[in-house]
Amino acid sequence: MDLFGNDMQYYKDILENYEGSILIIDNVGKILLCSRGTCKLTGLSRDEIVGTTAYEMLDRGVFSESSLIRCLESKKPQMAYLLINHDPNCGIYAYSVPIFDETGELVRVIAFSQSESFSSEYNTYMEETSKYMRKLLNTIINTQDIPSYIAVDPHSKNIFDFALQVSKIDTHVIIYGESGTGKEVLAKHIHSNSNRRNEIFVPVNCATISESLMESEIFGYEKGAFTGANKSGKMGLFELANNGTLFLDEIGELSPQLQPKLLRVLETGEVRKIGGKETKHLNVRIIAATNRNLLDMVKKGAFREDLYYRLNVLPLTMLPLRQRPGDIEPLVDFFLQKYNNKYKKNIQIVSEYMNAIKAYSWPGNVRELKNVVQHYVITDGNALHNTIQIIQPSSHFEQPPMPPVFEKTVSCYCDESITYKEFKQKYETAYFEKMLTQARGNVSRVSAITGLHISGLYKKFEKLGLNPKDYQK
Repeated sequence: MDLFGNDMQYYKDILENYEGSILIIDNVGKILLCSRGTCKLTGLSRDEIVGTTAYEMLDRGVFSESSLIRCLESKKPQMAYLLINHDPNCGIYAYSVPIFDETGELVRVIAFSQSESFSSEYNTYMEETSKYMRKLLNTIINTQDIPSYIAVDPHSKNIFDFALQVSKIDTHVIIYGESGTGKEVLAKHIHSNSNRRNEIFVPVNCATISESLMESEIFGYEKGAFTGANKSGKMGLFELANNGTLFLDEIGELSPQLQPKLLRVLETGEVRKIGGKETKHLNVRIIAATNRNLLDMVKKGAFREDLYYRLNVLPLTMLPLRQRPGDIEPLVDFFLQKYNNKYKKNIQIVSEYMNAIKAYSWPGNVRELKNVVQHYVITDGNALHNTIQIIQPSSHFEQPPMPPVFEKTVSCYCDESITYKEFKQKYETAYFEKMLTQARGNVSRVSAITGLHISGLYKKFEKLGLNPKDYQK
């Protein structure tokens, strides 16, 4: 089927209505055709243009530069910025492409051009669209049905009051604290009170993205950068967060290979995509967070010292829930209301259980408290009947003494002729079985008992063939 038909009306419509300029030359530079936009830009009629050559137009100063000639001579696509009739207020961007016949011979070149004013208007439109999309994305990412924070306890109020002062200082911040204490809530509090409050807040958990994907997620990549890459490339999180705030949670989990690249961004403000040749200068505020002791990691060589000092400009510490007991009851009330509304119930916590909740040490912090209250509402107030032994006032989560079972286990194994590696594996398995049993499969509680990081515990359980769900009784 002939798309255009015999009357060539579609071609005519393009030539007469295209906003910019279209020029076609043959393989020696002779101009074969021009659009009405070309006449408008140059001030010349079609009769004055068609039949001349691109070289003549250049010599006469109609064009200060010619992508047509460069494309004709190189036989490759060319782009150029040029002035029309030596007028500095009349510039255009021209893009020329070569056309070849079936034998591979160059037969003609087509140039498409747009005025500088049109390009400027287009760029402005794209920038405004980009800002709108970023604000829309920010709304999607961060809109939640919770208040900015709950801080009733004096210790919490001091932290958030100091964070309010920090928010006005446009520099990098790092927040220390155990898992589940609300470090992201504090980070959002800083962002929402800063000069970047109307820009995007992009959270990323460094512990949840695999090492192989982390670099492409943070820095982005150009098309064809690696096998399986998106054909059009990808914007990185740094670029997405431009002019806003990038929250790097669990920064201590960042691989040694990525640490120097992050340091470079912090020092220069420049980002280069994977597979890219150009760097882009960005204006991003970094708020990092970790539940690990970065200074100890520096001493052990697991974290770069220069990156540590670059991040540690304004350190904040989010206290565990057990050290801010005044927040417990307000948080319970808030979560109770939230989940009652969500599940259309009207469950209340009796004073007996509230006293037990206040006395419990909450090794999983606010996250654990939220889950317990949600479970309590879902089960119509029966969940605490099943877990009352765990959250009794006397049930403080302290490092337990070695149970008698381990003494028997050690003496038993030492009577056998086994290697140290075998002994260690059996001992570890027995140890973590006991911890999981005591914590009823709650990995956060095992983490609090052992002092080991949660992500490391999951790897350890997988290695030893232990499934925490098997102990949730």
